[in-house]
Amino acid sequence: MGEEITEPREILKRTRIEVMPYLREIAEHSRAIIPRMEISKRWMDYYEAVSKVRPLTASERRKLEEHRKAYDVLASRLEVYRAAGRYARTKKSEDLVALRQAQSRYYEAKATTLPPEKAREVREKMVPLKEAYDELAATESEIGEKCKRYKAVKYKSTFETALMEPLRREAELKRVGARIRDLYVRKHEITQNLKAFEMSDLLRSYGEVKGVGG
Repeated sequence: MGEEITEPREILKRTRIEVMPYLREIAEHSRAIIPRMEISKRWMDYYEAVSKVRPLTASERRKLEEHRKAYDVLASRLEVYRAAGRYARTKKSEDLVALRQAQSRYYEAKATTLPPEKAREVREKMVPLKEAYDELAATESEIGEKCKRYKAVKYKSTFETALMEPLRREAELKRVGARIRDLYVRKHEITQNLKAFEMSDLLRSYGEVKGVGG
């Protein structure tokens, strides 16, 4: 390993050299995300390295925080696009939930970089369908539980279900089966509503940058 650089001027020189390849990538692909993340990371490393040599100035501390916030925004945006790609391929409800969660993290990260009024506007984008996603998650969880119960009753796979009287078993199967059908109907309704929202809001944005920088 080479000798560690401890002079702020030399650290700055090294950092500028390290970011040059990423600047060239951005020049070729203006919407690239990963190169921008790498640039922010190099400048974060620069300020942290300088802080080990001398205290950072107020301006340097501000710039370090700006790079941290920029990195978080870019990383969360990349996560959104990757989640959107998975959902576009699978159309699975669990991938839709993951997409919503990634979207929320992105808006939260973005809000930290904006003035208070704009931050409130951005955070509002996390709110409108949160209840629907919570209900979808709860519905899927109950479907899993009810299906497990139905199989246990039908195949007498537990001690309790093995001792059931025939009439009670039949009644339980009808009751649980009806609940499962209702849950699947509700899941379909929620998923259709969420699908329309995500397709218009996130997947359009994903399509604009697909294949660019990550």
